[in-house]
Amino acid sequence: MSDGLRLAVLGDPLRYTRSLDLHRAGARALGYDCTSVALRTPIDALEETLARLAAEGYVGCNLTMPLKEPALALMHEVTPLAQRARSVNTVTFRASGPLGDTTDGPGFLDLLASLDRSPERDPVVILGAGGAARSLAVALTHAGAMVTVVSRHEPVHEEAWRGTAWCVWGSPEAHTALLAAHVVVNATPLTGDDAPLPVAECSRGTLLLDLTYGESLTPWVTAARAHGLEAFDGLGLLVHQARHSLSHWFGREVPLAPLAHAVGWPR
Repeated sequence: MSDGLRLAVLGDPLRYTRSLDLHRAGARALGYDCTSVALRTPIDALEETLARLAAEGYVGCNLTMPLKEPALALMHEVTPLAQRARSVNTVTFRASGPLGDTTDGPGFLDLLASLDRSPERDPVVILGAGGAARSLAVALTHAGAMVTVVSRHEPVHEEAWRGTAWCVWGSPEAHTALLAAHVVVNATPLTGDDAPLPVAECSRGTLLLDLTYGESLTPWVTAARAHGLEAFDGLGLLVHQARHSLSHWFGREVPLAPLAHAVGWPR
């Protein structure tokens, strides 16, 4: 093993994360010794925390809610993809200053491919218009997907939504979009009794993806499977986006299998 590398994941409240397991598994697959820590980080402490990690020799860190958009202003450089999505989930510490990138969109495209879905042939409905939805919309439209965003309020006109359609939540247009969708993504925090959508509104053969994950499957995913639909929680996206983050940090392609095994994906 080479000298130890230091990684972290930052968020608030950060009650549950498997990022540490993915960091260690990815490093181990390439022959690196790695330590990784989870740091609860409110927005007002982000700048100080990033500066401290850089000073202490950390290679990089992942950011989760609610830090992805506030991090933009704290980066020395931001990739075009992160700028368009207005979201940073991967920070690489460099001598010149931190580099911000987003791997959520590329990771989501990899997840779709692993589930035998293609942006070019499978229309996608995204429930919600927050930061997670922006990152996915940017990657999907760039890959040629037909994307419809369903939310209570029309998204603010900005670069991230270029090429997408929009329907108000609960409208006849939204119902029509759902029936035509091959992939439906829950990018809202709704779960449990406050399910984002009755699974019966989706057509047979639709793939449902819930971006939320926890120690067990989300109730929405469980209900979808009971209804005969293919459905997965956010653990799959976490695995695929982590592979991109680790590859950035290590400068080498990280294999998927050790990451999937480390967290029990698929489940």
